[in-house]
Amino acid sequence: MTKETVTTKITPIIEQNDCITCQARNCSILDNCDIDTLANISNSKRSKKIEKGMKLFSEGDRISGVYFIRKGFLKVELNGKQGRPLILRIAGKGSVFGHRVTPKHLFHTNSVTAISDVQFCYIPYKVFDKIALQSHELKEQIINRFLEELELTEKKVLYLAHKSVREKIAEALLLLAETYQYEEKKQSFRISLCRQDIADLVGTTKEQVSKVLKEFEKEGLIKCTAKKFNYLNLSSLRSLISTPTSL
Repeated sequence: MTKETVTTKITPIIEQNDCITCQARNCSILDNCDIDTLANISNSKRSKKIEKGMKLFSEGDRISGVYFIRKGFLKVELNGKQGRPLILRIAGKGSVFGHRVTPKHLFHTNSVTAISDVQFCYIPYKVFDKIALQSHELKEQIINRFLEELELTEKKVLYLAHKSVREKIAEALLLLAETYQYEEKKQSFRISLCRQDIADLVGTTKEQVSKVLKEFEKEGLIKCTAKKFNYLNLSSLRSLISTPTSL
């Protein structure tokens, strides 16, 4: 049985957002760029949005442009065996897609799906490439981001191979806490992921996820109802992980 495909309908946002004043810039590859580079990108991009459940692009699609995420959350995933995906990471504000292009790498190697409503800026790759060729800072940031993504992928492989289910889920909770900017003083945040999504993130089953979350609740490490986490004991969750890594 094939999964139902959600057709992407990207809707332009009326207002134009300036890269120079954008709040997402300080956590993106544009952080250290000069004013001229930021102005060139601002003049060439379009502000858009997609709704929860829609795909930004799919694995195998030809890379046509660069996406800068301004608001919202997305899951980055690969197709696995028997149609089951593996979620590589959760992306949020400041994330960038479509920047890894060479003459031998012209197609997206993963799929990116919105798990909340998402606002982003889009610039055709040919335009972006011309701007990058004129900016040493931007080229350096692209290389650094690529190396960071490669390192995270390597750590993900090690993480899936050697950690216990409890360690995997504890680390997934820490990742979600960071992604959703959880603070123990506020003691509440709502995620956009179901139990199956968490299972796909850590390489286990949703039954195992539910079981371990119940264990964590009994141990006083978390308090959660459905997709809402009322409390996470961050220090105790970190202590469960033998070798801390990032997903």
